Order: sequence, then structure tokens, then C-alpha cells
Amino acid sequence: WIGARTTSNPFSVQELADALQGTEATILIKNPTNPDLKLWVGGIERLYKAGIKKVIAIHRGFSTYDKLKYRNLPNWQIPIALRAEFPGLEIICDPSHISGIANNVFEVSQKAVDLKFDGLMIETHFDPANAKSDGANMLHLDYFEALMTKLVAIRKTINQF
Repeated sequence: WIGARTTSNPFSVQELADALQGTEATILIKNPTNPDLKLWVGGIERLYKAGIKKVIAIHRGFSTYDKLKYRNLPNWQIPIALRAEFPGLEIICDPSHISGIANNVFEVSQKAVDLKFDGLMIETHFDPANAKSDGANMLHLDYFEALMTKLVAIRKTINQF
């Protein structure tokens, strides 16, 4: 697991790639904290050049000072461009980190499903109000189950004229 702050540092990513060279590890690499596609691409390329065959990108949104609706801006165009750069790369969306609050997790999850992300990483807790960290964006297990049944895998658009 390579976190967003580590992905932002090419020297750290290279050290990890060197240390992992020759292993069969699966590496999850989050997007960098800033909306910089080249930095994310560079981190993934370093892993591939080290012979790591199983790399999975995690889209957790990008830091911003403007905390309007989301804690981290999704900037959907960046993971879409990442998929164009690496067509076979799995990309998982982390709606909990993008949202910052549980009430937005469904909306972000549905958007990720609509964009054909390969999976979702959703934080859950049996008692979010008393979680040691990130309680605000965690879903109670009952709400998580409801969210999973509400997600629509394929949306049909009906044009009405």
C-alpha cells in the first residue's frame, strides 16, 4: 500500500520499487495529494519497471483548501486519463476519503460505478460516532448494506423530447 503522501514523493516510490523488485507483491498506489496525473503515472511506471506485475490504483480524491461539498475533490478526469494511459490497470475508488462525510458516500460511489471503476473502498464501522479516526466518513454497517443494494450497475438514459 502506497499512500497519497508517499506517491507525491518520487524518491520514496523509487525506494519502495527497488525494495519490492523481484517479489510477487500486489501493490495498491493511491493518487498523489495534488491533482497531478504525471506524478501518479510516474509512480506506477516505477513499480512496473521494478517488475511488479500487479499494481492497483486507488482514487481517493485530491486535497483542496475549498472544503465545499467534499473533503477531497474527485477530479474524475484524472483517473479517466490514468485509465487511458494504462488500459489494463485496475482502479478502485475510495468514496469515503473523497466525501469526508458519510452522507456523500453513496453519490460518489454511484459516480464511480457509472465511470466503470473496478471496485470501491468504503470505510465502515459498527459505531462510527466512536471510531478512533475518520468516524465522520465511515458508514454504519447497516447503511453500508443499504448502499450496496441501492447502487445501480448500469444506468439507462431515456431521452424525452
